Order: sequence, then C-alpha cells, then structure tokens
Amino acid sequence: MQSEPRWMHGGHILRSVRLKIGLTQEEVCFMSNVDRSTYQRWEHKKTEPSFGQTMQICECAFKIDLLDAITIARETQ
Repeated sequence: MQSEPRWMHGGHILRSVRLKIGLTQEEVCFMSNVDRSTYQRWEHKKTEPSFGQTMQICECAFKIDLLDAITIARETQ
C-alpha cells in the first residue's frame, strides 16, 4: 500500500496557502478560532486537521476554495 502524497496532508495544505498569502500562524488562528498549539501541530504534521477543519480555514481565513488550496499545496511539494 502506498502512503498518501505529502501535499495531501491537511497541515501541508494549510501551511502552503498561509505562506503564499502571507499570513502568520497567529493571524490564521485568530480568524479561524483555533488554538495556536493545535495549528502548529497540524503544520508540523504531528496531527492532522479533519477535512472539515481544513475546508473551513481555507474558506473563512484564506478566502480560497479547498480545491485551489490543494493545487497550491501540490505545487509547493
């Protein structure tokens, strides 16, 4: 069984988009009401956000569709 590609991890998706649009982790956490330590664990792939959490942050904090976010993450792998 193959492991999933790195760019499919929710934390990688969030980090890629966050860096591309120039937000800090603190700003994303404030806009999405997520604890900073939780968000850091996602970006460092220690845990993974749910599909719903990833989609919500993309839409509410980043103002981007999840499919566009996945495309960005794939380009930055």
